[in-house]
Amino acid sequence: MTTSHTPRLNLEQIVARFPGDGVLIRRLMLKDETFRAICEEYMLARASLSWFEALPDGNNRQEVRDFRTLIPELEVEIEQFLQKSRQPL
Repeated sequence: MTTSHTPRLNLEQIVARFPGDGVLIRRLMLKDETFRAICEEYMLARASLSWFEALPDGNNRQEVRDFRTLIPELEVEIEQFLQKSRQPL
């Protein structure tokens, strides 16, 4: 039995954002290191945004504004990657 030291990623946020591409997302996560890195960054940004928003002055923090800018940019990257991966070779 082999064990992996790579943390298991919860893809639910990404699949929920791109619901028609669940199978492709899972396949790319297994096969493509670049896609996996973009998804990891996206999930970390979403988690960080939630954390900062929960602070008493959350909506007034620069970090919240930064993550609210970063998340849509990462979503565009993911969408572009998915579009490219859907195209036949």
